[in-house]
Amino acid sequence: MDHSPHLKSYVKKHPDNKMAWYLLGKEYESSGQEGKANYCFNRAGEVFEAFEHKQIPADVWMEYQDKLVQMSKEKERRTARTRHLLTALMVLLLIWVPSANAPKHSNENASVPPGTERTAVDNVKAAEVPNVVPNEAAQIGGTNAGGVFTAQGRKGSGAETALADMLTKTDRLPPKTTVLGMEQSGSWLLWRDGMQPLLSVQNKGNGGLAVQSYDAAACACKPSDRENLRKAGLVWAAGQEELAVLNSSMRAFRSQHQRLPQSLDELTRNFPDNTMYGTTEEMKKAFIPVRNLLASPGQRTGKESDQQAGSSPLLASSLHGRPFLGQPLRIVVDKSKHRLGLLSGNVLIRNYPVGLGGEKTPEGKFVISDKVVNPNGKSNGEFGSRGMQLSATNYAIHGTNEPDSIGKNESLGCVRMGKRDVEELFALVPSGTEVVIGTGGLPDQVLVPDSRFTSEPKHDQTNPRKTYHWLN
Repeated sequence: MDHSPHLKSYVKKHPDNKMAWYLLGKEYESSGQEGKANYCFNRAGEVFEAFEHKQIPADVWMEYQDKLVQMSKEKERRTARTRHLLTALMVLLLIWVPSANAPKHSNENASVPPGTERTAVDNVKAAEVPNVVPNEAAQIGGTNAGGVFTAQGRKGSGAETALADMLTKTDRLPPKTTVLGMEQSGSWLLWRDGMQPLLSVQNKGNGGLAVQSYDAAACACKPSDRENLRKAGLVWAAGQEELAVLNSSMRAFRSQHQRLPQSLDELTRNFPDNTMYGTTEEMKKAFIPVRNLLASPGQRTGKESDQQAGSSPLLASSLHGRPFLGQPLRIVVDKSKHRLGLLSGNVLIRNYPVGLGGEKTPEGKFVISDKVVNPNGKSNGEFGSRGMQLSATNYAIHGTNEPDSIGKNESLGCVRMGKRDVEELFALVPSGTEVVIGTGGLPDQVLVPDSRFTSEPKHDQTNPRKTYHWLN
């Protein structure tokens, strides 16, 4: 690989680094540019002598070269990010957000730096926030409900980053977009119940945007529609869970059969072919659009995605007509905290309390191989009402008839869950879901919504022909 551009950039900033000069000379030498190579070797001085005459192993200087190149690339990335955020900050400074203490303040009085009259940024005007009737706010996709939604971490430069991302795609912005802010715990973004409106963007056309901030840290204002948007956002988030289940189930089916399913029925057959537990009415509407997105990832333009989303309210309510939780669902079990997390990318969708077996619970990577309802032939057996076997082992994630063992190390190695928790997880994750068991990583905070995810099963997912002998 030609690293010379990064090395050239590095030596310009660090002309006294003799090792960098030597490495750049080696790049020129390998490409036949002997004159440039000799100049670099002269600048390298004693480093050239040491490496050329003392036979220092090649992997030593190659490792050093990789580090220099990585440092150069990282500096370029930081510079780009800084430029990106500064642009967004400038835009925010040009936006006049009406204050609750001055409701009659006109946007005509907002000061704009001279000489910017012809910029697209100058078309950004103060958003007029209409009063919203609560039941109208619950209608996903409606203008009064916040238009389409997306989400972003609240901490740091959340609002600026979200706005900057939108400004790069103004030609694709719908009439109104609401950005929800997610709380953060370590590297995880926490999903659903804690989400609050961060900002909304109205597309006025011809590059003009109207922005309303809901972030108390960025705006000393109290918009009247904040609570209605929060409720509408929770409805959107619940719908995104349906899309996440459908998307992950179709991916799991493709991994097993090397093709995408032709219908929802292929995903919800009798045990053992029950990739997913059940369906919803909105999943039925979203099946074809999601299938088309998976059939040609990255091939469709924004407008094509929006057109595909037209038949699915869940997709139409999400920015650019794509599932927000687009990465496959996966499970992480943290033995140190007795937690089971359901994840999509770095978004923590659920964080359940679980019972374990201490050292008896194996660590490593598994997949859900069997998903069975009433693994003991009844809902109140030792394995509870749901069981999910981990690969070809005698371990499983299952319910329990000893609910007091949740949070403790009393099992023989399996992962025990409460009844409501295991039944919800069973409905959320498809067969083939990755499960990683280890120590550390998840927050202590239990993350379970008041309203649980549910879907309607249509096939028999029991297995009366088998007696399970998991290490409960």
